[in-house]
Order: sequence, then C-alpha cells, then structure tokens
Amino acid sequence: MLRGKTFPALLIAALLMVAAATGIAFFQSPAPEAAAALDEETAWVCPMHTDYTMDVPGKCPRCGMDLVRAAPFDVRDYDLDFHTMPAPVKPGEKTILSFKIRHPGSGEVIKKFEVVHERQYHLFVISQDMEFFAHIHPEEQADGTWTVEVTLPKPGYYKVLSDFLPAGGSSQFIARPLVTAGYPGDLEAESAHLVPDTNLTKTVDDITSTLDYDPQTCIVGLYCHLNYHLRDTATGRPITDLQTYLGAFGHTLIMSEDMVEYVHSHPLDILAMPDDDGGPPVFLIPPGADLEKLRGGPDVTFEGLMPKPGHYRAWTQFRRHDKIYTFAYTFDAVPRPSE
Repeated sequence: MLRGKTFPALLIAALLMVAAATGIAFFQSPAPEAAAALDEETAWVCPMHTDYTMDVPGKCPRCGMDLVRAAPFDVRDYDLDFHTMPAPVKPGEKTILSFKIRHPGSGEVIKKFEVVHERQYHLFVISQDMEFFAHIHPEEQADGTWTVEVTLPKPGYYKVLSDFLPAGGSSQFIARPLVTAGYPGDLEAESAHLVPDTNLTKTVDDITSTLDYDPQTCIVGLYCHLNYHLRDTATGRPITDLQTYLGAFGHTLIMSEDMVEYVHSHPLDILAMPDDDGGPPVFLIPPGADLEKLRGGPDVTFEGLMPKPGHYRAWTQFRRHDKIYTFAYTFDAVPRPSE
C-alpha cells in the first residue's frame, strides 16, 4: 500500500515556527458540510490489499480475507482532527495523542472502521532525523475520538501517520506534523541524511537478520522485494518459531529521506497462484487459521514500490517469544533505465 503527500514548503516552515514556541500539534479542521454528497462508486475490496476490487462479494485471492463494501475510487482524504494533551508536548514526558475522523463530504464523525491486520487504527510516529520510530494503535472512545499515549525521546519535529479504512470508504494514510515545546533547532540541518547500509546483517537481541534485495538495487516504479533471512543469534540456526504480528509474519514501513513518500507493506503470503484448472491459491497463512498457533521463518519477504529516486529507510518488525523486534535498513532507489 503506497500513499504519498507533498506539503507546501513555505506554509510548513511558517507553521513550524509557531509550533516550536508552543509545542503544539497541527490539526486540520473539517471542511463545511457539502451542499450535496459526492457520488461515490463502491466496490468489494480486500481490507489488506486495497488495490484488489470486485463488483461482487467474495474472498481476496492474495490473502483469503473476505472482501468488504467500500469506496476505493474516492481519492479524497478524510478530515482528521489531531490534538495533544497536554498541548505543549514535552520530550521525555507522557503525551496523549487524540484523533477524530470526519467524512470529507458530510463532515460526520466516523465511528465504524474495518479491521486491517487485527487493528482498526495503525499509527506511526517518526522523528525528523528518522532515528525514532514507533508503531502504535490508538483506542476508540465513546465519542468517536481515538487516543493513544506516547513519550517522545527528544526535542524536535515528528511526523505522525494515521492508517485506517473507514467502513464504506477508501483506505486512508494521512500525515500530520508535530513539534515539541521550545524546539530551537534548525529544521533543515536536523533533517535526515541517510546513508545506505553496506552491512546487511544486523542483530537485535536474539534475532540476527540478513537482508537482500531483488533486484539487487531497487528501481523506481518497479516492485522491489526485501528478503529477510532470520537466524537465532546464539546458535546461528535458522529461526522457525517466528510468531505472527498483526496477522502476518512481519510488518514494514518504508519512508523516503524527505519524509514525503511512504510504503506500508506486509509479507507476501501466497505460496501458489490458482492453477489453470481453477484450483484455489495456496497461502502461507491459511484463511481462518489460529494465528497464535502458527510459527514461521526463517525467510520473510516484503515488497515495495518506490515512487521516486533517493534514499529510503525501512523499519521492519517481527514477533518472537511474545516480543517485538524492529530492524532498520537504509537503501537506494534508482531511476528506471531508459528503454
């Protein structure tokens, strides 16, 4: 799933100067109620693979999930109110992030969402230098507000990414900026300056990951596969007791160095496509399986479609022994060779 957004540079700079003095989060007020609702073309959509649509109910051939009625061709962003409590966000102290989602046409508060990878709302918080990454899940309150607690580690600028699928709507991936109180830094100087990894083997506690890319260098506009091979750090043996995390054997978020383009991806789940005789596809995780009993590894593959050249960072998460492990890798995407 790929969503990108470009923010006007001068407007952002002006807003950040105000926010730095007060430590507030920006929010977008809902647009006035539309005089007439926009006509929305609906279809049956896979909650996990929102590019797969049908005009009749059924199951997704990629993951086996039931299709849901949605409006996948409505490209509007939903209105997202974003507030913090307390309003001045102080690093090192607990802060409550609060969100309320409204329909872009009617202005109604949305209270029904589809479950995607075991959650209705996924939230990512990333620091400007891309050294801090958090993947958390807000909880819904009675009034339709979603809240979650977070502690930011240091002063600075952060990007807050909301990922959800309103029932009957279209998949949303919406970014909001947040600046901590009294942040005196230089936004340009403290931006991320990524350097692609040359050592593709990394260790986080008892998991050692070796990554390879297919193709070896990711090419803009073509799917690039990120292949993780996982070993036990102490024994060096391939890991075969990987647990599912959010309905899959891993999770990854890929972001461009300028924090404009991002790819939200889950592991490839299909082992075999339907055969010519109409046989069913074969899945790594069979539909309806007891996810807590499944075990996987040692190889997990993700795919991403990078929209422009440059440096990217991928944060990939795995679950083992009921613990979440996060690996960060930096790589390049190069222009597609001229034909």
